[in-house]
Amino acid sequence: MTETIKKCRITGADFVVTDDEQKFCEMMNVPFPTLCPEERIRRLMMERNARSLYYRTCDSTGKKILSQHHPDMPFPVFNTPVWWGDTWDAADYGVGFDFSRPFFEQFLELKNRVPHMATYVIWGTLENSDFTNCTGYLKNCYLISECDYDEDCYFSNRIYHSKDIVDCSNMNKCELCYECLDCTECNRLRYCEECSQCSDSYALYQCRDCHDCIGCINQHHKKHMIFNVQYTPEEYEAHKAAFELGTRDGVEKLRVQCDEFFKGQPHKPLQEEHNQNSTGDHLYHSKNSFNCFDSRDLEDCRNCMRVAGGVKSAENYVSWGFKAEKIYMCSSCGDDVYNLRFCSMCTTNVSDSDYCYLITGCSNCFGCVGLKKKKYCILNKQYTKEEYEKLVPKIIEHMKSTGEWGKYLPPELCSFAYNEAIVMENFPLSKEEVLARGYRWREEEEVSTPDEINDKILKCEVSGKFFKLIPQELRFHDKLGIPIPSRCPRQRHTDRCARRNTYHLYDRACAKCSCEIKSAYSPRKSEVVYCQNCYLQEAY
Repeated sequence: MTETIKKCRITGADFVVTDDEQKFCEMMNVPFPTLCPEERIRRLMMERNARSLYYRTCDSTGKKILSQHHPDMPFPVFNTPVWWGDTWDAADYGVGFDFSRPFFEQFLELKNRVPHMATYVIWGTLENSDFTNCTGYLKNCYLISECDYDEDCYFSNRIYHSKDIVDCSNMNKCELCYECLDCTECNRLRYCEECSQCSDSYALYQCRDCHDCIGCINQHHKKHMIFNVQYTPEEYEAHKAAFELGTRDGVEKLRVQCDEFFKGQPHKPLQEEHNQNSTGDHLYHSKNSFNCFDSRDLEDCRNCMRVAGGVKSAENYVSWGFKAEKIYMCSSCGDDVYNLRFCSMCTTNVSDSDYCYLITGCSNCFGCVGLKKKKYCILNKQYTKEEYEKLVPKIIEHMKSTGEWGKYLPPELCSFAYNEAIVMENFPLSKEEVLARGYRWREEEEVSTPDEINDKILKCEVSGKFFKLIPQELRFHDKLGIPIPSRCPRQRHTDRCARRNTYHLYDRACAKCSCEIKSAYSPRKSEVVYCQNCYLQEAY
């Protein structure tokens, strides 16, 4: 078997289907992809709206609810506890397959009839945390997304097992942190990135076990350092006071200084640890996994993003995981899932299913929507095992004749616009670029000016939109001695995303030994990037 060159049907660019990818496609009994890797991930990320929430009416109770689905979407939406309840059955919407029509056309009709859940949460595990999405096991949280096991956290995404976190992303086991990225087991940090086991510090980058430090990079087991220079405790406190870090001007000046200082210091080519024969950024504890990002505990995977918790034999897989095996072209699926192809938002003990959406506890389903604890269903219609096993191959042959088999659900079947979904964070495009690719764009709705402006309602200095400071937020800022924000929550999130590298690996040379390396830093960026060996020699 040799590598195959294909042309992406969206971008027109050539891409390679490697020997390993071909073998995986044969194992999963699917044709070779027709989209380049980036376009595959782009489409899958459109299936997950984590942060855009709207008020609408529950189509079951008639009550006002909060939902990830805009009111103008054509399908009914049930409040999440109602959706999980037993007052309705998605099997009631089942229809027979019509071989005179394309599959995607019939699937869209079913999808627009079956009720969707308002928010994608683990119902019954949220305490005083209604304004969240893609979450579970929370207490007293507000406007956080893709988060689990958190308490008293606000305006953040992808934080886990943490407490008192505000305006942070990709945090694990942290407490009392503000405007931080990709930190683990840290406490009382402000404006820090890529740190572990650090505390009581400001604007650190790639530091470990550092305490009472400011503006440092690549430091380990240090205390009372500023811009990588050692000071006595008394000198440190004097310099710290001079920074005026309790003021907005003081913080902005420090961050500008740090960004300039960090650019001239060595950077790791990739953020990764404890991997074997694997490539990717923010990839940990993985084996034989390639082009994977923001993931951990993978084996024999390729093109996976934001998945963790024991994922094996998966390709083109976005968001979630936790005991997932034999997954191909799926998004937002997880919790003991096995042998899924072209599925989205399927959860908990789902297996041997294709082209399914929002099903749970099901097996051997094809083209189903919203089913719970069913098996041998096609377009939500119940069949016997024998009928199912006879009909599915015929449907696949029909899809091959229409050119549908092996393709993911087309963009018009997606529940979200491009700029509503997490894809905008990692593959940002202009409205014109989005529409040119055949994706939807949702215009942001105008928010009226408050009748009465007070000291708790501010105007974003970038977007011009008004935003409110909640009491918990004010108490948090006072506790950490930091200034209140001058930008709205959405802009703060956008700013954080811009500080992270994109989901792409570049070829570049080590700035020290000139060897060829793969790096998440684009060659167009000004950071000094070392190979792993040179970085370790310099930083340790």
